[in-house]
Amino acid sequence: MNLLFNLVAVQPIHSAKFHGGGSYGEVIFWALVKRLYGKVTEPAEVADASLSLFCAYDSRKYLDPEIIETCKKKDIPLFDINVQTPQEIIDANKIDTFYTPLYSLEKKWAIDVKDFVFTWHGVRALEMQYSWAGVGFAKKIGQKFEALVRYRESWKKYFYKPKYQDLAKRMAEGKARTITVSEHSRASIKAFFPELLNLEIPVFYSPMTEYEPQGFLPPGVAAKKYFLLTSGARWEKNNLRAARAFDELVGLYESQGKSLDMKMVITGATNARAYLRHLKHKDRFVLLGYVENKELEFLHQNAYAFVFPSLNEGFGYPPVQSMRYGVPVAASGTTSVPEVCGDAVLYFDPYSVSEIKNRLVQLLDSKIYDEYAARAPKRYAQVHARQVEDLEHAVDFILKV
Repeated sequence: MNLLFNLVAVQPIHSAKFHGGGSYGEVIFWALVKRLYGKVTEPAEVADASLSLFCAYDSRKYLDPEIIETCKKKDIPLFDINVQTPQEIIDANKIDTFYTPLYSLEKKWAIDVKDFVFTWHGVRALEMQYSWAGVGFAKKIGQKFEALVRYRESWKKYFYKPKYQDLAKRMAEGKARTITVSEHSRASIKAFFPELLNLEIPVFYSPMTEYEPQGFLPPGVAAKKYFLLTSGARWEKNNLRAARAFDELVGLYESQGKSLDMKMVITGATNARAYLRHLKHKDRFVLLGYVENKELEFLHQNAYAFVFPSLNEGFGYPPVQSMRYGVPVAASGTTSVPEVCGDAVLYFDPYSVSEIKNRLVQLLDSKIYDEYAARAPKRYAQVHARQVEDLEHAVDFILKV
């Protein structure tokens, strides 16, 4: 087997340098390298001479230096799609299997290969409701234009749906194989594309890299004295409503002559104005840019609670990251989140600022807080055990083992 792995999927997309699909792809990449070559630190030694791994990436975008170094150390060819198109790479290297951890609708990825394998994280493009909020979060002109049309019904009908329809047809004809990451995503795929109702689509929970916490808290922020939100650059993560809920809560305390000794930290908030223009108590918010993985773990570990108001998730890593440390979570009760988090978190309607505020009030109750702090690590252990097991199944699926 000559396998081409699409590393472009783990590189920045839209306005996000780091994203769930990219994190997923990196874990799959490392699992494949381990399966085919043994430990990363060992000299290149192919475990199975019948399997050869090739990778495609975009030299104009960030790629984890460790991945680049490993490709060199293991003699894994790394092709730049700015020099050769994916199809040219496939044809020139007699690639028979192509795998991408994140499906792309771009024309250049509509390739012809014997075995087309991908992970279908869900159909967010068809599920999401349009909102002008996306324009306010975008910083560059191109991003603003994209935000103007993405999720509009006309855009779904004439752009997204036909492309996904072609993919579904390809799958129904046995010309493409897919796995997905949650029961929610599998059901969504089949609901939108009934021709796939009888097709077997395995569900393997998204694997997750466990980073050890390392770093420090931002100035003026104390451990266990802040609510944490992540992915602040993407309006779909709905952090603005959560920020408004906390802002109202601070005002609620002040109206009673009391002070709420808490702050709210939002990571990935590259466009601070998108938040601050809507908030009264600006001094209670700490807006950070992108932080490295170990620093993010440190923020999860030291948070009072984690708030996850996302409007749409195929799986949803962040609540699991917080539950690892026994940090209570309040989360959106939509899409895959209840499936992954079970009864270990407090749920709310992500479109309701007042309901999010309600959950923050609940988390400030010591009895409720302690209950969910106790539930969190237990749920994390359950999810993590399945993630570890399913990662091996995912690699088996890709390699047709």
